[in-house]
Amino acid sequence: MSSENFDCKYALKIGLLTLVAAATTFSAVTSYQVKGLLSNGAAPAGAPAAEAPAPAEAPAADQPTKKPSDYHFGIPYEKAVKAKKPMIVLFYADWCGFCVRFMPIYEELYKNHKNQFNFVKVNVEDKKYEAAVKKYEIAAFPTVFMVNTKTDKREQLKNENFGDMSKLDELMNDFYNKNK
Repeated sequence: MSSENFDCKYALKIGLLTLVAAATTFSAVTSYQVKGLLSNGAAPAGAPAAEAPAPAEAPAADQPTKKPSDYHFGIPYEKAVKAKKPMIVLFYADWCGFCVRFMPIYEELYKNHKNQFNFVKVNVEDKKYEAAVKKYEIAAFPTVFMVNTKTDKREQLKNENFGDMSKLDELMNDFYNKNK
């Protein structure tokens, strides 16, 4: 084997090892930044600055902008679970865009069914509702349950029905009639 052939193979191995090391380092730094963003919204100290997110688009004129916590109707969860009347409980997060867009629908449901149901809003980020969030196994927002408070019978409203007020009214009337 010639020394020239040996040098070429050695250089190729060194180049591949360097490429693997660079890729691994890039992956580790990216993962480190992502973990920091997920945990507290900022890159960890000493990490290279991440690219700034694109500015948020202004909401369309017909899109709601109030946070769910800005709506004031219904009763507190603690009072609703002790009442004899069935309840409609909404689990939400103020930062959730779907929750923001759902609130006018929820308010309309309240207006249509406030005589049948107690309406409740539960902010999933509020520590006082931690047990309720676990009890209902909340994993997405918004999540809405119809609950017979006497028997704890629960029925979740499917998100696919949120855009159809007549379907929501029908589902709520059916639940009420079965769980008076």
